[in-house]
Amino acid sequence: MPKPRKRTGFPWKPVAVYIAVVAAAGTGLILWDRAYQAREEFSAAPRPETVAKSVVEGFVGAGTVQSVKLDQRTGTLTMEVKDVVTDKNKTAEQNRSLLSGQGTQAAQRILGLISFKRVDLRFVRNGKLLATVRAEPGKTPETIFAPDFK
Repeated sequence: MPKPRKRTGFPWKPVAVYIAVVAAAGTGLILWDRAYQAREEFSAAPRPETVAKSVVEGFVGAGTVQSVKLDQRTGTLTMEVKDVVTDKNKTAEQNRSLLSGQGTQAAQRILGLISFKRVDLRFVRNGKLLATVRAEPGKTPETIFAPDFK
């Protein structure tokens, strides 16, 4: 006659192993996700001068920004921008108005997105300085034309 089996109760060992595996896998996934997010946040934050260059090129035209310098000590952004609005067929007053308007709008767009103490946009044509638009937060931008600007 066969011996009757003893009931030992609930089989807790396989359940404990399953819970340990699930907990380890969940912890691994959480750590991997946090490392991925930290890596994305670090690489996704562009430098302020890069954003400013993109803003100006989006407004003035692609490839018009020739140089960008950010003085960390004074908080001044200086950009050299190729002139694309002046024309020999226009009067000097029309050219002044166009250049001043373009520079003012570009500087205000930069200051609307990024906090700088001052923005200097230097408009050049063929390596020659035509005008400088200087803008500070809360103040009206001013345009300083080169003495020989025509």
